[in-house]
Amino acid sequence: MSAGSWQLFADALAAESECLGELGAAALAMTSALVFGPAADIEASDRSVDARRVLHAQAHLRRITMMKAGFGDLTLRQVCGYAPGPLRRGVFSSLRDLRTRGVALQITVGNNKALINAGLARIASTIAVMQKALSEQTGTYRRRGTMTTPNGSLIVSRKA
Repeated sequence: MSAGSWQLFADALAAESECLGELGAAALAMTSALVFGPAADIEASDRSVDARRVLHAQAHLRRITMMKAGFGDLTLRQVCGYAPGPLRRGVFSSLRDLRTRGVALQITVGNNKALINAGLARIASTIAVMQKALSEQTGTYRRRGTMTTPNGSLIVSRKA
């Protein structure tokens, strides 16, 4: 690869790292919206995360395309090892940032999923209590047996 193409690759790697950082910041904003915000803030943060995800996917595709065209099936770390001297520090710095931001994003996404699942479980338990309260008619005599409580009207998946 020529020095100009290495500079383009280094810029693409830095842009991907920056997009991943913005995606992580948007996901962290979604965490605080899930904890403290009203539904409108949650929807706005969800749209922001989706927009940042699309931008990161485009930057990632650009970098992958450049990498595959120049080096085939080598890993990103191996490709960075071939970088010329003046660019090597910047390329490895972008690689380190990309990995760090990726791990931080995985943790944040895991926290967001846990918050959403906890909210869904709370809704399901609230509905169960409401159904039980509505179906039990205290003070009313039933001649033939007891009323069964509804138990299958709400399906909640933990994978939501």
